[in-house]
Amino acid sequence: MIFPWARAGLVIAILAASLSASAAQTLQTGFADFGSDQNTPIEIEADALEVQDKSNIAVFTGNVTVRQKEASLQTSRLTVHYAANPQAPRTDGDAPATPQNQRISRLEADGKVLLTANGQSATGDAGTVNFDDRTLALNGNVTLSQDGNVITGDTITVNLDTGIARVESRSRVRVLLSPGGAKSN
Repeated sequence: MIFPWARAGLVIAILAASLSASAAQTLQTGFADFGSDQNTPIEIEADALEVQDKSNIAVFTGNVTVRQKEASLQTSRLTVHYAANPQAPRTDGDAPATPQNQRISRLEADGKVLLTANGQSATGDAGTVNFDDRTLALNGNVTLSQDGNVITGDTITVNLDTGIARVESRSRVRVLLSPGGAKSN
């Protein structure tokens, strides 16, 4: 999916001009498919892995890369949280599961995070993919970019069901729209 910059550019410009001290911006992203397809494997590579069965977590450290389909997440430390009861019923779709049918409930990325999907990239100081809440969040010095267009703020939260993202900042959300950088669908 491509940012609808051509359609959203004018809306973003108008909204950016009217933002208050507690700025927020909503837009569409291509990150909605990350981790939501239970039938497509999630591949994780790292320098080290520590499994804590009693805590239902696995901790990957050192040059961590997570891939699923066209999406990729890179960070220095990733904590994978498994549901305490892997057979617990879900109310809103399926989350990824391990071969032993342990359902992944949350991924927490610590250290600089780079997320790429569908020609878009997002960076932040930390990130969380919460399959129970169906959200993906990046926090701290967030930058979202595609085709020369850039949005910066303190946090970005993506609804994994709709792909709609909300960028927030304690000061102001900043938007740079590059002429000729927009692609239409």
